[in-house]
Amino acid sequence: MTEQDLIAACRAGRREAFDELVSRYYDRIYRLAYAMAGSQAARDLAQETFVAAVKAFSNFRGDSQISTWLISILRNQCSLHRRSERKWNMAPLDGENDRVSAPKPREIETGIRTILDRLKDLPEELRMTLVLFYIEGLKYLEIAQAMGCPVGTVRSRLFQARERLRASVADPET
Repeated sequence: MTEQDLIAACRAGRREAFDELVSRYYDRIYRLAYAMAGSQAARDLAQETFVAAVKAFSNFRGDSQISTWLISILRNQCSLHRRSERKWNMAPLDGENDRVSAPKPREIETGIRTILDRLKDLPEELRMTLVLFYIEGLKYLEIAQAMGCPVGTVRSRLFQARERLRASVADPET
C-alpha cells in the first residue's frame, strides 16, 4: 500500500488501514517518545499519538508525509504529558527502595548513558531537533514540517543543541 493509498484508506475509516499505519510507524514514534520522555512514558505516549491521529485523520491535508505529521502529534502529546506531570506529584510505592540494584553497566554504556542523561536536560525544542536529525535521520525540511517552524530555525536549534550538549558533557558539574 502506498502512502497515498494509506491516507485515503485511513480517511475512509478502514480498520486495516489504521493497523497498517501503526505497523509502519510505531517503532519510530516509540523511539522518539523514549528519547523525549523516557522509558516510563514512551509506550503511553506512542499509543496516545496513534489514538490522536485516528481522531484527527480527517484533518490531515497531506501537505507533509504521514511520519512528520505523526511526529508533530507526538510533540503535542509530550507537551501534554509534561504539563500533567507538573500537576500530579506521585507518592512513592511502599518497598520501592528495597529492590536489588542492577549490575554495573559496561564503560561504553556509561558514556552513552551520560550523553542521554544530558540530552534530557536540554529544552524540548532543542532535544527534539537533535533526536530527529541524529537518531531518526530526518532532513532539515522534514524536521521543519514536523516541528512547524522554518528550516533556518531547525538549523539554529540544531547548532544550539550540539553546543549545549557538548558543553554539558565536557563539564560534568553542570
